[in-house]
Amino acid sequence: MAEVSIVRSARPDVKKALSLIGFTPGEYDLVAIKPNICAAMPYYTGATTDLRLLEEVIKMFQACSTEVVVMESDGFTDSADTAAEKTGVLEVCSYFDVPFVNLSADIQIPVKRELRALKNPKVPRTFLKADFIVNLPVMKTHILSIVSLGMKNMFGILPGPRSTYHSKLSDAICDVLTIRKPDLTILDGIIGMEGEGPIQGSPKKMDLLLASTDVLALDVTACRVMRINPVHVDHIQKAAYYGLGEDNPTKIQVKGERIEDVWSKFTVS
Repeated sequence: MAEVSIVRSARPDVKKALSLIGFTPGEYDLVAIKPNICAAMPYYTGATTDLRLLEEVIKMFQACSTEVVVMESDGFTDSADTAAEKTGVLEVCSYFDVPFVNLSADIQIPVKRELRALKNPKVPRTFLKADFIVNLPVMKTHILSIVSLGMKNMFGILPGPRSTYHSKLSDAICDVLTIRKPDLTILDGIIGMEGEGPIQGSPKKMDLLLASTDVLALDVTACRVMRINPVHVDHIQKAAYYGLGEDNPTKIQVKGERIEDVWSKFTVS
């Protein structure tokens, strides 16, 4: 049975969120952290990952890893380097002496496998090389995919113009997870975004943190918190069909806060 924790917290209480699902970091050579810095917008807008969450995760994994990196690809409006600088991510990386990797400028490795939307893709070496990936999405709505949560955030590792895949977005999201799923996802629901997300929506303060080693189970749970039916989210349904995680709420054990005690309706554009 998949486990998802829900923690009510105005500050990211990472240790509590992970302890509820029984997660303890091991020893790793390379840990790659994928926040959501899709635009040069501060985290209090609800568009990007809370810097305090990034700090807590870096500290936790630096204690047990040979190397920790933070990674992101270029967005639609800003390069990853510009977004990292203007959001404060580069300052956090510098403080902790952690490299920031622009995946769009990384060495690209051909992936030879049967996929649905990505044809003979090349993906960043850092994404493939890391022996542990921590996914730090934001609780947001999305004008194309209804929600932007854990699975959609991993789609952001693709280095090229991702708009190429918008006509097959749900399959493209699933293709990335088929290549490699994150090992741990911690959803930033402290300040989310509703309406015309992932950039032009309105901030929505939730004071929540969700965590799971099953990114699909986490997305299903987050949808329920947002009062959005996951059945209506195409990439969630396809991920379940392709066997990329658990989507059945009766087989997802929620730890910590109850969904019905924290849920709040997100406006969808």
